[in-house]
Amino acid sequence: MSGKRDTRRNGQFSAIRTSLREFRLARGLSQLELAHTVGLSRQGLCGLESGRVVPGTDVALRLAQVLGCRFESLFCLNLPPAPLEATIAAAPSAPESNSARVLLAEINGRWVAHSIDAQRNVSFSQAADGLMVPSLRRGRRARKVQKVQIEPLGDLQAARHRLVVMGCAPALGMLAARLGKEPAGIHISWVQGSSMAALKALGRGEVHVAGLHLCDEETREFNIPFVRRALPGHAMLFVNFASWEQGIVVAAGNPLRIRGVEDLMHPKVRLVQREPGAGAHKLLEQALRAKRVSPGTLRARGGIAFGHMEVARAIAMGTADAGIAFQGAALAFGLGFIPLAVERFDLVIPRALATDPRVERLVDTLGSRAFRRELDTVGGYVTHESGQQVGDTQSRYLRDLLAH
Repeated sequence: MSGKRDTRRNGQFSAIRTSLREFRLARGLSQLELAHTVGLSRQGLCGLESGRVVPGTDVALRLAQVLGCRFESLFCLNLPPAPLEATIAAAPSAPESNSARVLLAEINGRWVAHSIDAQRNVSFSQAADGLMVPSLRRGRRARKVQKVQIEPLGDLQAARHRLVVMGCAPALGMLAARLGKEPAGIHISWVQGSSMAALKALGRGEVHVAGLHLCDEETREFNIPFVRRALPGHAMLFVNFASWEQGIVVAAGNPLRIRGVEDLMHPKVRLVQREPGAGAHKLLEQALRAKRVSPGTLRARGGIAFGHMEVARAIAMGTADAGIAFQGAALAFGLGFIPLAVERFDLVIPRALATDPRVERLVDTLGSRAFRRELDTVGGYVTHESGQQVGDTQSRYLRDLLAH
């Protein structure tokens, strides 16, 4: 354990933070040898190494002399970390969540805090970087508070270099895990959110990268028109994550004999819907309009799901009969699937970050044979363009400018 750890006794910080043990081990000395050299008992040295005992000036100087370092390197005051100010990111799916636990990232020169949604199982596998100061948490009204005070829970070097990616593709978590396990691991946090939630978060500077799968109804072009409209004048690059088939997920064997989106209007079909702004929600609306059915008459009799896997889980558990999700979600739960469209899921990256080493490594890993093979085995993903730049927001603007 590092000597720079925060040691507590009875809920209070100990007076001293020490690196004595690390320096002793680096010099190849046992506790008994070092204690004898500086005129201490072994128990006394043990107390110093644990931070339970505060050394006198003469002892600290003798230890520093023997270990060949400055005494400030061995001992310092162990003060609780000072609170820091951060911008609280809007919750992408469950705005009523009021979790005190947050992930921190430095984006555009400021700290951004993402609440860890306690209602998600994955939250218990995430270690928080800090806690929101209780006096500034105000339930639902907390969404209107732009700045919050955060009590750090440890060293923030990893958070300072963290890359935050928001999107709804479950395999984003797999990509983050792969990058994190490399020898020079890159800290990436996947924040699950719909395509429009990710795009808005990118515009507000709450994430570094946004994942989208939105098809423009008029041009049939993926993602780029939406980014141009939402972020005019911003230079953005589009790197393909994967393509997938999206459609209607139904119970195994399709007991209700659902054949198309028009069947979802039947009053006996419990439809689990995605939240407004999700690519799946937009696809359903487009498919209904193509059948001359008004999307406004849809009823979410099976509730609202925040993610592809949640749609499939609701159907597998029998709380819903059908919903829109990508094929991989149906495969994961052994459910039936009726295809509606092949979509392109892209990562939207600000051009200013294109040469950032973290982004370069992310794109390299995304296009690597190892990651693509792993993604192929999951099912539901098409990876022949993974890691390739498939567009940018400037090309058409420049062509139009030259034409005039």
